[in-house]
Amino acid sequence: MGAKDIVSALRWIRDNISYFNGNLNKVTVFGSGSTAPIVASLLLSAAGNDLFNRVIIQDGSALSPADYRNYNFEIMNKLYWNLNGPFEKFNRTKLYELLTKSSVRKLFVASHDLYDSTEVRDNQRLINSFSPTVEVSGKGAFMNKLPLEVYKRKITNNAVEVMIGYTNLDSLHKLDGFVKNRKLLKYLNYNFQYLLPFDGRRDEYGSKLYKKIRRKIMDFYFVNGTVGERSLRRYAKYASDQVIYTILRQASLQAQVSCNNVYLYRFTFRGSFNIMWNTFFRNLNLSGATSGDEICYQFKCRSLSTSYITATSVERLFIKKITRLLANFAKFGNPTPHSSDDILEGLQWLPLTPYQSMRGLNMGPQLKMMRLPEEKRMEFWDQLRHEFFPDREINDEL
Repeated sequence: MGAKDIVSALRWIRDNISYFNGNLNKVTVFGSGSTAPIVASLLLSAAGNDLFNRVIIQDGSALSPADYRNYNFEIMNKLYWNLNGPFEKFNRTKLYELLTKSSVRKLFVASHDLYDSTEVRDNQRLINSFSPTVEVSGKGAFMNKLPLEVYKRKITNNAVEVMIGYTNLDSLHKLDGFVKNRKLLKYLNYNFQYLLPFDGRRDEYGSKLYKKIRRKIMDFYFVNGTVGERSLRRYAKYASDQVIYTILRQASLQAQVSCNNVYLYRFTFRGSFNIMWNTFFRNLNLSGATSGDEICYQFKCRSLSTSYITATSVERLFIKKITRLLANFAKFGNPTPHSSDDILEGLQWLPLTPYQSMRGLNMGPQLKMMRLPEEKRMEFWDQLRHEFFPDREINDEL
């Protein structure tokens, strides 16, 4: 329903933009973090056809196995129990009454962590409790096919210009316990419960196949296949790849089917406005950025208002460059349309080339095009998917 609200808003803009002297051919939709999968799904939704021209997708993808799952009734039960007491017999009418009368705060508390760690372990994928649904009826549906099926059939909104990207340590902000006590990392050697960044069957925890997949993951990500107190960055890369893999996979597929350009970025800048990093890990001696760290460089965050006054010259220039890239993309569909731009200093952001190595704009202390270092890790997950989960493969043509 949240996705349909967005579509309704876009329809209103289409019907009324002329009254505000707006340009119907320059509508850009922007989604970051938890809203990114919805915006990424607009590329695949027939409901969004002809309602926008450009999208900016940050730290999310429509291809995450955490979304588009058939858990609706299970989620209703869990939410009902949180609001009405555990294991009460489900009553749809009473649930609607509880939802109507509950405060926003109460709903947030009730909907937090609906799935416990055992359920996530047994699913072997991340789970978003409230995520888009593939609807049975095609009429009025936001999505009536799984995202990969849409790419397979090449029925995407393929005239849309796309900017999509990620932070290099996307999931570090979730590892607060390991950051505070790195000795806990050693226990992963005995209790490593893997997650996969793609759909497929579930293997019983502790089975031979489960152990075989776990060993491949540990051997790839950790020195000698062993997790130690110095493995925080490696474990953060593994956890972050649950998000990054899906982003790069969608960027690649979109570039292959699209009539327009797909611009890919990798955000690694560290400074005063990395709001997530500085909130959780101010003294952590690792380089890079985590999910949400882009936002306060792109928009003025009220909680950091005084920091903008005391920002370093490097940070000020970085903010100018980032906002110029976003503004150019919204205006022209190209983040670097002018080679003589004084702020961007001749930077040229090249779009993805289908079926070739993935190159994107590294947004670090210097903005420069580079072959993505995460690509080798993405190849690992592709190989694992082909070897153990062939039933979910998309057409080799893609």
